[in-house]
Amino acid sequence: MMDSFRVGFISREEYRSAMALCWRVFDRFESGIVSLQGMESFSRFINDETLYNVFINGGFPVAAAYDGDTMIGVAALRSGPHLSLLFVEEDYQRMGVGTALVDFFCEWLFNTRSWLKGDRLTVNASTVGAGFYRRIGFEDTGPECYKDGINYIPMELQLEKRRNE
Repeated sequence: MMDSFRVGFISREEYRSAMALCWRVFDRFESGIVSLQGMESFSRFINDETLYNVFINGGFPVAAAYDGDTMIGVAALRSGPHLSLLFVEEDYQRMGVGTALVDFFCEWLFNTRSWLKGDRLTVNASTVGAGFYRRIGFEDTGPECYKDGINYIPMELQLEKRRNE
C-alpha cells in the first residue's frame, strides 16, 4: 500500500491531462477486449467538448491522485452518484490509489447531499475492473451488459457501509 500520494479535485488546467491519463490506461488494459466501436465510443466520451463544459460548470466532478506533482489516477462522477471514470497509471496499480479515489468520492458524496440520490454509488464496471470493485465492497446489480461496443457489469456500493469500514 502506498500512502505518499494525495487526492483532490482537479483544476480546469488539468482536465485534458486527466482525460489523457484515462485514455492511456483504457488503451493499455481494454484495447485487447473492447471492440473498435468501444474504443471509439470511449474516445468520444473523454474528448467531448460538451462534457468539458459540464465539468467547467461543476456538473462533472473529477478528482485525481498525485505522487508529488505527477497525476497517477483519475476518477469522475456524473448523473448524480455514478462513478463514470476510474483509471490508475499501471505503475501505481495495486497500491491503494483506486481505493483512495473511490473513498474520496464516497466521503464527498456523503457530505454533499445535493449530489446524492439515495445512499449508493453506482458504476458500470469493465470486466477487467470488476474484481477491484468487488474487493472494495461493490456488489453486482445485474448481469453483464453491452453498450456502444463495451461490456460492463452494473454495480453499486452502499456509501454508509463503505464509510464505516
